[in-house]
Amino acid sequence: MLPFVTMVAFDVETTGLDPDKEELIEIAGIKFSFEKKDGKLATREISQYSSLVKPGKLIPEDATRINNITNQMVENAPELKPVLSAFLRFCGLSSILVAHNASFDAAFLGKAIRKQGLVMPQNPIIDSLKFIRKIMPEYASHRLSEIARKLGDQTGVVLNKGELHRATYDCQILKEVMCVCLRKRYQDKDLAMDQAVKSFESVHGAPLSFVQFA
Repeated sequence: MLPFVTMVAFDVETTGLDPDKEELIEIAGIKFSFEKKDGKLATREISQYSSLVKPGKLIPEDATRINNITNQMVENAPELKPVLSAFLRFCGLSSILVAHNASFDAAFLGKAIRKQGLVMPQNPIIDSLKFIRKIMPEYASHRLSEIARKLGDQTGVVLNKGELHRATYDCQILKEVMCVCLRKRYQDKDLAMDQAVKSFESVHGAPLSFVQFA
């Protein structure tokens, strides 16, 4: 069998909800692939990337209440361009990216990449929210934390509410939730490097891209 696909679970934290007006304050990603453990598909973490970003505006209290990122925390953080450049190098050229409600994260990143004059990556992006709704329609809520709680016995994830909405922690949860979803829907051969995009399209539809949001 060909090697399993490489994926990057990514997440951003921002000063607000509008990508045309608000700014990135944290970017994180976990690069992973898959392996078989006791005959069952499991994640194999490859590496992590995480950085706070110094915004050009103060973080509103409403945003801090959600993501627990304060103005003091980002005061000495690096500027956006080097963080974006490092994140894109981390993702690489052949990874499939995945985020929960991916249009939000991809919109912020796509617009930031364009504004900073960086080369727009071509990686396909899968929206795990859309994916999970199709595979697990029986659940009333498809919020990542709710799905992780319901699948706790299968993912091994013990939710820490104090860490929710920090980018790296959310990526860690997403990685394990996606693995459970993939086990429910696909065989190993469907997750091979040369087959995964086509396999995901059968449930997700066409993948997203940063270009469409830039």
